[in-house]
Amino acid sequence: MKAAFFDGPGRVVVREVSIPACPEGGLLTRVRLCAICGSDLRTLVYGPSDGSRIYGHESVLEVVEVGKGVRGFGVGDRVMLCPVTCGRCEMCRSSAHHLCLRKEQVRTSTQGGFAELVLIGAEALSGDFVIKIPDRLDDAGATVIEPLACVLNGNEKISTGPGKTVAIIGAGTVGNLHLQVAKLRGARAVIMVDLLAQRLAANTLFGPDVLVDASSSDPVGRVSEATGGGASVVIVACVSGKAQAQALQMAARQGEVLFFAALPGNSPGVPLNTNLIHYKELKVMGARSASRRHFDLALDLVMQGRVSVAPLITHILPLAEIAQGFELMRSGAAMRVALKP
Repeated sequence: MKAAFFDGPGRVVVREVSIPACPEGGLLTRVRLCAICGSDLRTLVYGPSDGSRIYGHESVLEVVEVGKGVRGFGVGDRVMLCPVTCGRCEMCRSSAHHLCLRKEQVRTSTQGGFAELVLIGAEALSGDFVIKIPDRLDDAGATVIEPLACVLNGNEKISTGPGKTVAIIGAGTVGNLHLQVAKLRGARAVIMVDLLAQRLAANTLFGPDVLVDASSSDPVGRVSEATGGGASVVIVACVSGKAQAQALQMAARQGEVLFFAALPGNSPGVPLNTNLIHYKELKVMGARSASRRHFDLALDLVMQGRVSVAPLITHILPLAEIAQGFELMRSGAAMRVALKP
């Protein structure tokens, strides 16, 4: 089968690899669609920690073979995966399954979705981490459930409700989902900040109150002006140390700052004016991944029509054109690119 690999910083190649065998208690699936996540773009730009790994986690999969002993799944079922966790460690017992202390030990043998086929191990099925996709949700929309689940996890940590002003730095798919969720929770005003004008323009359909082009204006000053002194909540939804530093400046006194996007693993340090945290009494938090309950909630919101996902997948390309897909996202020409093997 064909699969894509990151072959050093800025380089992605498609190679032929062995077809995985369906395991006992597991499933063999065909990739119907797999979207490119911002974290995948970060890995491409800065280089992977493991060049032999197949990435891609926003996948829609179709069952093509059912392993011995499996019940409840059949050939032709469309499914998605949520993170596999142990269910027994301190984090899992406190309902923070996405922070499982044993995730690396119990994770399924499944590789990523930038490939033609994906094997789902028995651990994923036995732990109820394989989710059937409703018939009414198309493949493109289904690829957005994973990032929406992560956004919902992040929003549990901040107060974006009635009366709050929210500034979101990064107007890509994740920033857009934060916009929609903030509006859903009753935020008084949402300000979108980005360096790319075309990406900001793509968000107008979803009702942002202010758009700030950080390439031609001072984003900190614009947010301060629009909010009368600072935003109640600032969400960093882009891979940028500069944006993290600006977030502390944008926040109002006793405001909240959410670092939603991670920095590259080989360059995680960034100078921050921590006096802003002290003197403004800021709450600074991080958020990563999602648990099964976030996936279930994301599905409910999409199926009820309360969060719109259809406009977010703007390009669908064959797997062979994965390099072009990454360039479309990097340049801002695409909101989200999905690959179809």
